[in-house]
Amino acid sequence: DITAKRDQDGRYILEMGPVFFELPITSLEMLHKLLKERLSNQSDEDLVTLHKKIKAYRALASKLVAMNDLVLQKLATKLSAEQLVTLVRLAEDERLFHKVIRNLSRQNGQQFQQDYHDLNKITLHQATLYMEQALPIIRQAANEQKALMN
Repeated sequence: DITAKRDQDGRYILEMGPVFFELPITSLEMLHKLLKERLSNQSDEDLVTLHKKIKAYRALASKLVAMNDLVLQKLATKLSAEQLVTLVRLAEDERLFHKVIRNLSRQNGQQFQQDYHDLNKITLHQATLYMEQALPIIRQAANEQKALMN
């Protein structure tokens, strides 16, 4: 795991496991520039792969409309806000959005609606990342759904 954050003094810290680096602003700007260049210079093959993944995630998200309400309630509480919003945005229509709202408490439903509104510009890369992180949790929910069906 690699994390980047600011400490209380406003310094930028890059954390890689037990190792910490303090980054001067010039290094941070160069790192940002490098990452931006790499993300914008993708090969056609990378884009095809990315679009295939998104298509598969869309199909998965759309199937969740049929999920049992209790299983969906558990799933929604285990996913991060970004993962849940991405999952709902990938679904074919608004049925999953409404189902998620119905299966959250009033307060959590309001928070989800706010998150959904705030996270309105998710890139394909972000969507792929969030869905890859969410897949083990979704698989667990799918197993629970299968157990209920049997």
